Amino acid sequence: MTFYANTKIEQWQFREQSALRLAFQESRKRHSIRGGDRERLKLGVRHDLLAVNSFSRRKWGEVLSGQFSEYFCDGGDGSTHNRDVYFVSLMDNTCARSPEDRLTEADVEFIKNRLRYGLRGYSFVGMIEPAYYVNLQHGVRFQGKRCMFWHLHALVWGVSRKSLKRCLRKLVLAGRYVSIADGLKPTHIRKIKQGRLPAHVAYAVKSPSKAYRISVRDREDEDGQPVTDTDGVVLQQFKQGKSPLRHGERIVLFHAMKHLHLDRLAVAGGEGTELLRTVKRLALKVDNTRGPAGHRRRCSSRSVNP
Repeated sequence: MTFYANTKIEQWQFREQSALRLAFQESRKRHSIRGGDRERLKLGVRHDLLAVNSFSRRKWGEVLSGQFSEYFCDGGDGSTHNRDVYFVSLMDNTCARSPEDRLTEADVEFIKNRLRYGLRGYSFVGMIEPAYYVNLQHGVRFQGKRCMFWHLHALVWGVSRKSLKRCLRKLVLAGRYVSIADGLKPTHIRKIKQGRLPAHVAYAVKSPSKAYRISVRDREDEDGQPVTDTDGVVLQQFKQGKSPLRHGERIVLFHAMKHLHLDRLAVAGGEGTELLRTVKRLALKVDNTRGPAGHRRRCSSRSVNP
């Protein structure tokens, strides 16, 4: 099997495409879908790299897989990789937006710059995506019941886990990364085990598939006993849960992302800059054969700068 086949992006995106099309038919929000929205899901527009297009995500994932295979696996299938690679997730409450907000290019650049700040000087490639919080409790760091919490998933290399963890810990203490609620971590670092690189590449390029909820629970100590303050009042903390997206939630996510492009949601640094530049060039490249509608396809003129 190839590196791309081992990512299982094809199967993942087929399921997500089917679920979105079903939502278009059965959701109570289906009246918000227009003809132009349905066009965004078709095979013929995959070269536009639309974030909501399943075929675009497959193409993006295939090209990215090819570059990661060459760079980390000597052209192999991803069963082994030749250096330490870390999967890093970074979150900050300044990147939370209302579901109704339509991100501008300036918004996207702000979010990208805010989230990748802690990876300065490192080699990495990553993608920003929204986590759709559908039930926020009083006391979280967002005014509203629902939000799109934009965050970054990145593959990082050329640094030790200890150094990376120490750097991000300092930034958390300085308030550079702040979770959406107390009790949730704004940064996560995981060393990728041998054979797991394709799966982590797939996770970085996936389309959102879960809805998130914030609930409140009593805080407990290591023995499972309630933690109280000096007055004997039991302290509470927030807890995050998730579930598969419902039809209506998929429609909301679709509208929030339908104008966005995968190459614009990607970030890179260090050695990853040239890698991402190559991915963009290859993914945006369109052959000169005639498309399914008989029209000649042309190369995109959009910039390929990381």
